[in-house]
Amino acid sequence: MKVVFVGGGAFRVLGIARGALGEKGVLDGGEISLYDLNVPRAEAMARLIAKTPECIRANCKVTWGSSLEKALVGADLVGVILMAGSQRTFRLGDESSFKHGFLGSDNVSPNGAFLAIKGAPILLNVARKMEKLCPKAWLLDFANPVAVHSGMINNHTKIEAFGVCAGFTNHQWDLARIFGKDEQRTDFNVETAGVNHLSFIVRGRVQGQDLFEALNRRLARGVKVPKLQDQWSKAAKINIAGSVLTLDRFYRELGVLIFSTEGDGLAHLRYDEDLARFKKEFKPCTATQLEAHLKAGVEARQQENQAFQAHLTKDLDAAFWRQQEGSGSWFQRQDHDIFVEIMRGRAGVRKVKVATSRLNNGAVEGFTDRTVLEYSQYIENGRIRPAGHYAVPPVVHGLISGLADHQTMLGDALATDDPKLLAQALMAYPIQPYSQAARALYKDLARINRDEIAPKLRRVTEYL
Repeated sequence: MKVVFVGGGAFRVLGIARGALGEKGVLDGGEISLYDLNVPRAEAMARLIAKTPECIRANCKVTWGSSLEKALVGADLVGVILMAGSQRTFRLGDESSFKHGFLGSDNVSPNGAFLAIKGAPILLNVARKMEKLCPKAWLLDFANPVAVHSGMINNHTKIEAFGVCAGFTNHQWDLARIFGKDEQRTDFNVETAGVNHLSFIVRGRVQGQDLFEALNRRLARGVKVPKLQDQWSKAAKINIAGSVLTLDRFYRELGVLIFSTEGDGLAHLRYDEDLARFKKEFKPCTATQLEAHLKAGVEARQQENQAFQAHLTKDLDAAFWRQQEGSGSWFQRQDHDIFVEIMRGRAGVRKVKVATSRLNNGAVEGFTDRTVLEYSQYIENGRIRPAGHYAVPPVVHGLISGLADHQTMLGDALATDDPKLLAQALMAYPIQPYSQAARALYKDLARINRDEIAPKLRRVTEYL
């Protein structure tokens, strides 16, 4: 099997590669090809992957380069890992969101919608080239907002696309903590439906028991955040505790069990609370402060690159690689990452269950076939199918429907370069829809991002 990573210099590629290479039959005798505009970064990643014990065992070829076409030839899977647009416009977009009474993020938010606008030409370019060079390959999009890109590609090209998210494993940690221990447990067998960053566990089992019955018994004794591992930073521990308490809160209040505790998704269940908190904590940057912040980010990234590349000249023995397990470093092997699970299923080494953003195609009640949703799927012998037939909990169905239609319409507008449809998609976002505040925000975001979006779509302001 040949796997291509677009944005292949991303640090997270190393752990994914180790996880996939570590299982016999996935990439044995295969190829990992890294494409990145920053060729030295891709080369450093490729050389480090080649030094791993998993790659040596699998006898896998690792290549890199600046030609996307060359990389795509013969591909079975193509993963896209990047962030479109500049850090400057993203930061300014978040500031504008707060000013107009909205939350900002890189996914389920107005600012996330403009990331989709900037990322769409990149994803469509990859998909169009795949149609010619590897038409049967699957495209795995990690670039947020993944649902918008997945819907766009599936509805408007011949390529099978999956919106994939690192939050796929969040429940393995969150549920384990509710049951009393800070660890990753893979024995939770759950099925989910919703939208990326806000989907819900609708069925589940753990250790031969119904998950909800076991959860009810546990919660009857009250929830206490367990002792957290030393690997977590102070900020991480605060976020972890918040996730545990949030799961408990909304299970008690709304009767829903959240699949992936991602902040911008959760915020839609407590929008006023989170907006008030962020407004209180958020301090707008002056132009000077913004430039200093961006410069510090570039310098920090350069230091990380240097530290990463320094390992190319070191003797990385078996002891080094063992020490990475549980370290939280970029060198740690990721056996349960969503990319790794999909590679296993695509290679046919075993049946896997995943949750990705794809067209509904009858999997979830109350939605059209072409609506993009996140739900559970099986991949077996290289083929994918829904893991079941689902219904979004009624208490959140309206919200999920609004978000899913908004994201699907965005994908349609971006695939067709239609500024009027884009304006309609933006205004359909189900927080303050059709309001003057929303119109003002989207005009501001269009101004901030003007130089980074397609000329035709700049006309979106004419329809707002």
